[in-house]
Amino acid sequence: MGVKIGGQIEKVNGGELSYTEFVERYLAKNQPVVLTGLMDDWNACKEWVSPSGRPNLLVFSTHFGQSKVQVADCGTREFTDQKRAEMSVSEFVNHWLQASAENLDGNANSGLYLKDWHFVKEYPEYLAYRTPLFFTDDWLNLYLDNYRMHDDPDTCQGNNDICCSDYRFVYMGAKGSWTPLHADVFRSYSWSANVCGKKKWLLLPPLQCNLLFDRNMKSSVYNIFDDINEAKFPGFNKAIWLECIQEENEIIFVPSGWYHQVHNLEDTISINHNWFNACNLSWVWDLLVRDYKEAKEYIEDIKDICDDFEGLCQRNLAANTGLNFNDFFIFISRFSLANVVELYYLRGESNSESSIWHWSARMQDFALSLAYIRKIALKMKSECGVQGNLGILDLRESLSDPKFLKLCTGLGRIYAVIHEQENWSCTMNKVLIADFEKYGSNVSSPEDLVKFIDYAVSKLSGSCSCSEQNTLLSVVYDALPHQQN
Repeated sequence: MGVKIGGQIEKVNGGELSYTEFVERYLAKNQPVVLTGLMDDWNACKEWVSPSGRPNLLVFSTHFGQSKVQVADCGTREFTDQKRAEMSVSEFVNHWLQASAENLDGNANSGLYLKDWHFVKEYPEYLAYRTPLFFTDDWLNLYLDNYRMHDDPDTCQGNNDICCSDYRFVYMGAKGSWTPLHADVFRSYSWSANVCGKKKWLLLPPLQCNLLFDRNMKSSVYNIFDDINEAKFPGFNKAIWLECIQEENEIIFVPSGWYHQVHNLEDTISINHNWFNACNLSWVWDLLVRDYKEAKEYIEDIKDICDDFEGLCQRNLAANTGLNFNDFFIFISRFSLANVVELYYLRGESNSESSIWHWSARMQDFALSLAYIRKIALKMKSECGVQGNLGILDLRESLSDPKFLKLCTGLGRIYAVIHEQENWSCTMNKVLIADFEKYGSNVSSPEDLVKFIDYAVSKLSGSCSCSEQNTLLSVVYDALPHQQN
């Protein structure tokens, strides 16, 4: 029985869509969409594409040929992915050209697919593209521009500063190359822009993803077009897929938790980002909890003879998933502090013009972010693997840390762009520093984080008018929007 297609992904002119409409229609509802009209001014669309509309391979071998990249062999499976090898961009281009010359129809179909090239990190001065407004609220890559996600030498990959240093990628593959069925790293959002070529996407909503797994919910289908063993995957034939043909200069938004398989119908270059922010932090935490339980179950038989069993579980979690409970806690703690800093800054800006703190859309965003983080921290309190295994964030030390100041500035600029404000300049408010001196210094548990957020909200709301005080308290404690799966 073949794959059942239940519908197509909606296509929308991005130039006619506001940021608020995108959030309400797609981000908040966790629904995919294809956006057009957003790539017209990209250098990549001019310099990386030949007059015939195919990839300009000479540009890559000439200007970026020495870069080392990961290349997947689409014909060889290795565990749950395709077998990969490292080679230079020049070597990859040579393979592509050789395969193309050997095929009389002109289609390379070499079976090799360049994936996960950290192009932005490697060539920061080369402005190949501009991230569309809809995808700018990117906490993941903003954070990784300033910190490592996981800094344990036992599980980090040596001194390779490029590997896993961000989640902004270039993909290049000939017609016939493909990516097996998967859900994105960290259960993040992703967007993928076709610089040239055409792709076929098959996507499955999160509520149906259990149909892709075996009876024990341990292994999932690798290729949905294989002859799937119904005895092993009894639910697969019940899955109803959405299909999308993505053309050149179109961008697809893939929400959290949507499994998808992708095939290049033509020679293709794409630019892909993974990202998360306050809206989908719950997806990241739920994945961590699931993977933690699997890691713990896998080594349960050595629990009685292991001196630091919980520490081993967390190290294995970081090795398998890319971060562990401690990494996630430090991440959300830094962003809670950054959002508090932004609110203090906005309060100071408002008070410089009048005695009343005027509520704004930017304040709403920062307050909502605190609400999402607080909700996650409350969930973390109830998880058995959290207690006693988290790092310490020194609040006062962070306020003088240049990396943290860059994080705050970057976060402020994101929302300034979203709300079409002037360029952002964030300085540490004297009132904020004085309030923190009274509060204390360290955040080292989910309970601490909740108390810190509550303290900051109480101090901020104390300087509001009654109506704005009620707005702030309502946003943080009552008004979280419903998230759909």
